[in-house]
Amino acid sequence: MTSQFVGRHVTVDLGPNRGFIQGRIKSVNATDQAITITNPHQSGIRCNFEEITLSAQEIVDLKLIDELMANGDTKKVVETKKNEKSSSVAPKTLVVSTHNKTTTPAFNTNPQTNSPPRPSHSFREQRHPYVKDGRPVLSGNENDKIEAREHINFKQSNACLHIITGQPLRQKSGRNRNAPDCFNIDQSELDEDFDFEKNLALFDKQAVFDEVYSGSDGEVRTPLKNRRNKPEVKYRHDENVLGNGPVVYRQIVTQETSNHHIAEYYTDAGLVVPCVSSTTHKNICRVAEEMGISKTRQIETFGINTSQMAFSMLGGANRLHPRNAHQRPHVVVLTGPHQVGAQGIATARHLSNQNLHVDVFMADVVKMHDFLQDELKLLSLTTARLSTDIKDLPTTPVDLVIVAMDDEDTVFLRQQAWYKMATKWCSSNMAPILYLCPPNHQEVKPAIDIKWSLCSILPRSLPTSYGMIYLLDLSFPPKVFKKIGIKYQSPFCSKPFIALHRSH
Repeated sequence: MTSQFVGRHVTVDLGPNRGFIQGRIKSVNATDQAITITNPHQSGIRCNFEEITLSAQEIVDLKLIDELMANGDTKKVVETKKNEKSSSVAPKTLVVSTHNKTTTPAFNTNPQTNSPPRPSHSFREQRHPYVKDGRPVLSGNENDKIEAREHINFKQSNACLHIITGQPLRQKSGRNRNAPDCFNIDQSELDEDFDFEKNLALFDKQAVFDEVYSGSDGEVRTPLKNRRNKPEVKYRHDENVLGNGPVVYRQIVTQETSNHHIAEYYTDAGLVVPCVSSTTHKNICRVAEEMGISKTRQIETFGINTSQMAFSMLGGANRLHPRNAHQRPHVVVLTGPHQVGAQGIATARHLSNQNLHVDVFMADVVKMHDFLQDELKLLSLTTARLSTDIKDLPTTPVDLVIVAMDDEDTVFLRQQAWYKMATKWCSSNMAPILYLCPPNHQEVKPAIDIKWSLCSILPRSLPTSYGMIYLLDLSFPPKVFKKIGIKYQSPFCSKPFIALHRSH
């Protein structure tokens, strides 16, 4: 009698601590009241061992999950439970209902009891009545095929849920049972073309739009189409999104009028920077010196800020990097015996402090100013090389040439031999040239190809032959400009130098 359960798939409840065991019955021992399950799964997870033997004392509940198909009738499997409080172990019974017939097989070893024949079809075919040899059997009309597919999908999901969670098998609802009727459409209706123009003529778009645009209070709203046609406001990456009133672009106002063709420049931000004459520039430096900003401090500030500009032109952090120590930039500074020359020497000193190769040319003169001698003493503390002969300058191209040989009051120096030789060396070296404080003389034209020109405080009116104009900040307070009648607000933002553009 026990042989009829061999090969059946069961799920065994072992209590809340051990969970469920699923698998196929390999053998049933009626004497010891134990069953052996092969290919066991515990709570849906495959076990590491091939089989497990469970006694009646361990089993809380046992359910058969196979469904046998015989003569087209579906048999319903009814679970049997173990009586835990009974002192005597009673054999388990299995009640199989087939319509009006009820049989009660028991676990015993009586050889005279006739066992029902074991079905020959596989477990997959037992679970899915519309599957044969691993393939779905779809025969008959289209509705039968749809019903077969639904039955297979429902059986698969229902059986998996039952095996994993131990919940009872669900029955299909009446609504899902009639689902194929929803798609029972006459094919002739699908063959007819839909008349879009006729259907669109029945829709009054203007009436609907009037209703949408008018609010409940009768107020007419702006159509969405008109709102979308408005140009989208775009901002720069460095522009403030929130408005803060009108921007004043003319923040520097002078009392003088320029007779030159260029009277003012413009910054990248659009600020207007007017030009000043050489006399006004000298007055600004004189007033600053009277107010405590000495000439030595002005030269030092000029050298620091000019070196920062030179670093930017040499490549900045990408060039001045510890990994590039084998190719340090080479800079040559040409100076004259005046204040602009002292500013060039201060620039060379700051460049040399940053481990750059610096060569300084200084004309050999009989008498020097005190501030010039002080700058030469400070330069001797660095690794910069000072020479008084043009032949000592490098013959190979360098990275940058800084020219500080001209001054407003020493234009006559251009006629001397050392000046002409230095100018010739610049032309032959083919290096980019940074020109410091070009003189405001329209009749004097540069003899070299200048790429950048640098003015301090306020610019001069310079022709295009002086290249691109930059303005350098010497950090003079506004009261210095106010004392000579200039309304001044610093145009410098995050850098001590800014580029200036001509209006034409």
